[in-house]
Amino acid sequence: MGNRFDVVVVGGGIVGLATATSIRARRPELAVAVLDKEPTVGSHQTGHNSGVVHSGVYYRPGSLKAELTLQGRRRMLDFAAAEKLPVGRIGKLIVATRAEEIPALDGILERGRQNGVDRLRRIERSELEERIPGLAGIGALEVPSAAITDYGAIARRLADQLTAGGAAVLVAHEVRGATDIDSGWRLATTAGDVEAGFVINCGGLEADRIAEAMHVRPPVSIVPFRGDFYRLSPRARLAVPTLVYPIPDPSVPFLGVHLTPTVHGEVLAGPNAALALAREGYHPGQMQLEQLWRMAALPGLVGLVRNYGGLAAREWLKSWSPAQFLDAVRSLWPAATESDLGERTSGVRAQAVRADGTMEDDFVLTRGPRALHVLNAPSPAATAAFAIGDHVAREAGFGGVSPPTAG
Repeated sequence: MGNRFDVVVVGGGIVGLATATSIRARRPELAVAVLDKEPTVGSHQTGHNSGVVHSGVYYRPGSLKAELTLQGRRRMLDFAAAEKLPVGRIGKLIVATRAEEIPALDGILERGRQNGVDRLRRIERSELEERIPGLAGIGALEVPSAAITDYGAIARRLADQLTAGGAAVLVAHEVRGATDIDSGWRLATTAGDVEAGFVINCGGLEADRIAEAMHVRPPVSIVPFRGDFYRLSPRARLAVPTLVYPIPDPSVPFLGVHLTPTVHGEVLAGPNAALALAREGYHPGQMQLEQLWRMAALPGLVGLVRNYGGLAAREWLKSWSPAQFLDAVRSLWPAATESDLGERTSGVRAQAVRADGTMEDDFVLTRGPRALHVLNAPSPAATAAFAIGDHVAREAGFGGVSPPTAG
């Protein structure tokens, strides 16, 4: 096989690995490789999140997010159970803390029903107080199908299965450039050239840059947003037995600071959504000159600032001020104190922004010459990964007419 493959998936996150898995299942005769720039798979968005398995209540009916989350959730939980990977079926409460939020809560209920999410139920204040004493809220939506898992562990298991099945999972292979050749593409990586008959770009934070290197003008640009999480004190583990979410701001694709028990016995609070100044800006103040230039040249920069400037300022405050972050936690759990905020961790979300400065709120796929580019797959992409993988495989032509091989 050497360094020539029929299909190369760029990006060893959970979406890239699930896509490679789907292609192998459909076309086992093809030589498939997954390239990832890090020493291990799932090192970025896959490995830096709260592990929530979403149900699909928030997403616009008819959107890819709505369709694929519902399909993918069941398959993700089935896979984790079959592979004896950790899962907690702990459910979710979406909590209204002010009277003016009740119409939005009812709107989420209706949207969830349209999307086919089962067993949704409205809870009034008295039942909420009885079930979780000390939780803020005048009403809530119960989402029993929500769960938690460890997406990093799932990604590693998928990589192991791909390798055992004859695919190549090539870590420490950062794609630095691409050349169109007769048989497909020659990808220049940090570990040498790799040739592919067809490329599927699941590069996450680097997806738009990879598309540009492959002669595609992306309809969106990736703007990184850092999400900070605090590990809460042990007493939070008793006080918060289920996922607790606020009513989200409908103008942005973020869900707000929420409380998340994990499969490892912790409770996380977060994330905020602070504009990051580096593609992998996991720390406040971390900057990357190239990213600053790209943001300055962003076609939708003026619109982005106009539409989201106030939000950006508030979210930055949460990054720099534990007191501001604590206020967000207290809006759900009023008993929280500064001593409840433990170690902080962060992830970076690859958020697609359109030319008019609006944030894209659905998954985005773009075709290129002998390639398919997944340009927007943030949360709930981990939940939907298996369904996304099947969708990408179909869109790329696998299972129908096959793309050109690498010889």
